[in-house]
Amino acid sequence: MKVELIPINDDNREAVLALSVRKDQPFVASNEVSLRQAAETNAEHPGVARPFAIYAEDRLVGFCMFVFNPEDEDEDDRYWLWRFMIDQKEQGKGYGQAALAEIIRYFKDNGADRLYLSTEPENEVGLHVYHKFGFRETGIIGDGEAVLMQMLKGPKRIIKDYFGVDVDGSMRIRGKKGYGISIAVCDSDGDISTYCSGSGRCGRDFPVNPDMLFQAGSVSKPLFALTLLRYVDKGLIDLDADISGVVPEFVKKGPLTFPALLSHTAGYNVHGFPGYRADHEPLSLEDVLSGKGNTPKLRRIKPYGGQHDYSGGGITLAELAFTRLTGTSLREAFQKEVAEPLGLKRTGYFQPLDEDLAENAAFGGRLGLNEDPEHGYHYYPEHAAAGLWTTPTELVKIGLALAKSYRRGGFLKKKTARRMMTPIMDDYGLCLYVWESEARKDSVAGHSGENWGFLTSWVFSRKKDVCVAIMYNNVTEAADEAMETIACEIYKNAKG
Repeated sequence: MKVELIPINDDNREAVLALSVRKDQPFVASNEVSLRQAAETNAEHPGVARPFAIYAEDRLVGFCMFVFNPEDEDEDDRYWLWRFMIDQKEQGKGYGQAALAEIIRYFKDNGADRLYLSTEPENEVGLHVYHKFGFRETGIIGDGEAVLMQMLKGPKRIIKDYFGVDVDGSMRIRGKKGYGISIAVCDSDGDISTYCSGSGRCGRDFPVNPDMLFQAGSVSKPLFALTLLRYVDKGLIDLDADISGVVPEFVKKGPLTFPALLSHTAGYNVHGFPGYRADHEPLSLEDVLSGKGNTPKLRRIKPYGGQHDYSGGGITLAELAFTRLTGTSLREAFQKEVAEPLGLKRTGYFQPLDEDLAENAAFGGRLGLNEDPEHGYHYYPEHAAAGLWTTPTELVKIGLALAKSYRRGGFLKKKTARRMMTPIMDDYGLCLYVWESEARKDSVAGHSGENWGFLTSWVFSRKKDVCVAIMYNNVTEAADEAMETIACEIYKNAKG
C-alpha cells in the first residue's frame, strides 16, 4: 500500500479541514485547531510545526502534524508526532498503520534519534497500534495524556527522563513486580504532569497509576495544621489560647498552645509511630497517648518552648485538643474544610482505609508478602501525625493553594498562611519546614514523610506556582537519600 505525506498547501487545505473522526473518538483535536496551532507555533519558531496531508494511492485519507526541532536544548522536546488522524470514512482499511510506518520513516530519514507521542490513556485502539509499532509508555502523563516514546537509533531501551532525572535508575525501579514510584509536578508554566513507574504492590504485577493512593507519613502533619488553620480563619479556634485545660490529663503544668505543639517546641516525647496491622482493633487518641498501644505514654520531657524536638506525640495531642474543641473528627473536618473546597477526591485521613479505596492503593514495602496479603499497609490511629492517604497530584494542588495563600491570601488568609510558613525554630513553622535560597530569589516549604513501607517528599515554592510531590512504596536509607536528591533536582528543573 503506497502512502505519502504531502505538506499542507493551498491545494489540499480545504480538503484536510473537511476530514473528521467518528463521534466515539474524542481523542483527536479538529484539523482546524491543529492548523491554527501550527501557524501560531511557526510564527514564533519557523518550521518547527510540520503539518501533512496523508494520501493513500493518490487519495486523501488523513492528516498528521509533527514537532521537528533538532535545535531544542531539551532532547525530549525535539521530535513529536503531535497530531494523527484517519478520516472516519477511511478507517478500517489499513491506512492508519501504513501511515504510521511512513511517519516513523520520515523521522528516521531526517536524523531523529527518538520519537514521542501522547494520547488519552483510554484510547485503547490507538495504544494497541502504537505498541505494535514499538512505542512504549514513558510513565509520564501530561495534560491528561500518556506520553509514549520509541528509540529510532541506538539501544531500544526507553529513556525515562523526567525533568532531567533518571527516576527509575535513582530509585532502583526494577521490572513490573518490584517497588513503584508516583510523582506529580507543577512547573513554572503552570502545567501539572505525572510520572509513574514500577509496581504499587511488591511481588505483583500492579502498575502504579496517578490515582493510586499512598500513605503520606508525616506529610499528614501539615495537612492537619492546614485544617486547624481553616477553623482559625473562621474565628472558631483561637490559635494562641492556652489549651492545657482542654487536655488536662496530658499537661501537668501549663501553658500549652497549638503553635508550640505544631512547631515541636512543647517538649513532648514520642518521636513517631510504627502503626498496627490493618486488622488491629480500633484505638482512640486517648489510648495512644496513654501508652495503651505500641508507643510510650505521652509526657513532657524537655522545657516548654526551649527547643525544637520533633514529636509525633505532640501532634497527636494537638489532634485530641482539636477534636474536643470542634466536636468533630479530623477525617470529617479535613473533608469539609480542605478536600471539598479544593476538589480533592482521593485525599483523607482514611483510618481504616475504605474498601472501595483499597482497590487502588499501594502496599508498603513487603507487608503484602510477609504480614498480610490482603492489607499490605498499617493502620494509624494517630491521624494527624501519620494517618493521611493521598496521591502526588492532590498534594501538588494543596501546595499550590498554600503558596497562593502565602502571596495574596485565598484558601487561607494571607496573615495565617504567612504565620504557618514562618520558622519558629530550626527552620520549622507550623508543621512545615521552610528554606530560603542564598539569593533569596526563592523560598521553599515542604515536608517529608515515612510510614511503614512508604516514603513521601513534598516541596513547593512560596513565591511561584511550582510544586513537586513524590511517593514511593519502600523504606531504606538509600531510597530516602535518593528521594531527597531527585526531589531537589526535579524542583530545580521545574522552576526553570
